[in-house]
Amino acid sequence: MQAWSAHSQELLGGAPSPRLRELVNALGPGARVLEVGCGGGRNTRYLSGAGLEVVALDVASEPLLLIGGCCDRVRATADFHLPFASSSFDGALDSYAFTFVAERRLYAREMHRVLKPSGLLLLEFDAEPHVLDHEELEAAAREAFEGLFEFLYVRRIHHAWGYLHDESREEIPAVAALLAPLK
Repeated sequence: MQAWSAHSQELLGGAPSPRLRELVNALGPGARVLEVGCGGGRNTRYLSGAGLEVVALDVASEPLLLIGGCCDRVRATADFHLPFASSSFDGALDSYAFTFVAERRLYAREMHRVLKPSGLLLLEFDAEPHVLDHEELEAAAREAFEGLFEFLYVRRIHHAWGYLHDESREEIPAVAALLAPLK
């Protein structure tokens, strides 16, 4: 826990994703949102503070303890069946958890299952070990989500090495996509 605590302290000071405002505006107050891979809580706190009902999910218990009581917390992995009923969420945020998902098509099916038909998924990711360019990242997203989701937009972004919240430095190629479940 000590190693995660030190790392999460860096993330806690980071700004939330600049795309969260448009997700909050599209979903509206009181919307129920699943945050996959909550990490240090930089996005969790923003969503909760904006009046959304947030369920934070992470594979490790440490980040869930650190984010406190601003939301419901669930310890699970995104590599298998998500522990939620179908159509449970108005929206979902995956800010760099998809980077580490091994079974991406299964993950996409699970996200489709837990989102309401009118839901939205904001997906942000890069690739481990950070060698893929934007075209390859976009192709990976389409391979996983095509036929299950409509791509409302795909944006090419960057972040600083080791600092996801610092999008001012063009060190690591990343992709942000807003998706809506196909019926």
